[in-house]
Amino acid sequence: MVTADRLETNHTFRLTLKPNRSISWRGNMLFLALISTPILIIAFGFLYIGAPIILPFAGLEILIVLYASYYVYQKTNKQEIITISPEKLIIEKGKFRPETSIEFIREWAYVFVEKAKHPWYPIHIVISSKGERVPVGDFLTEDDKKILIEKMDEIIREIRVI
Repeated sequence: MVTADRLETNHTFRLTLKPNRSISWRGNMLFLALISTPILIIAFGFLYIGAPIILPFAGLEILIVLYASYYVYQKTNKQEIITISPEKLIIEKGKFRPETSIEFIREWAYVFVEKAKHPWYPIHIVISSKGERVPVGDFLTEDDKKILIEKMDEIIREIRVI
C-alpha cells in the first residue's frame, strides 16, 4: 500500500509504504479461537475417555499456529517512509518506529527502476546517491510499485518547479 501526503512545511512530501495485510491482530486471535475450540473439545473428549496423551499435542498444535500467526503479523508490520523536501531525501525503515534512517541530499539522489530480466520476476526500485544504493518497496506488489513510481515522479516534478 502506498500513500502520499503533502506536509505543510517547506513543500515537503511523505510517501508511506506498507505491505498488504490480509488480517489484523484481532482477526488473528479470532482465527486462533475458532481453530482452538474444536481441537480442545476433541482433546478433552479423549481425556475424558482415558487418553490424556492427546492434551500436550493439542496444546503444541495451538502454540504452533499462534507462533505462525505472530510471525506473519510481525512481517507485515514493517513500513518504509520516504520524506522528500527541496533539500533532503530521507528513507526510514522499521516496524513500529524507525529502526534505520538514511538521509541523502535530494539533488544528488537518483531513483532507479530496475526492470526484471524475466516477466515473472518483480521490478526493483532503488534510490542511489554517492555510491550508496537503498532498495525501497521490496514488499510491495507490482501494482503498488507502479503507483510508487508514478507518485515519486509527480513529487520530483513538483519539487523541481519550486
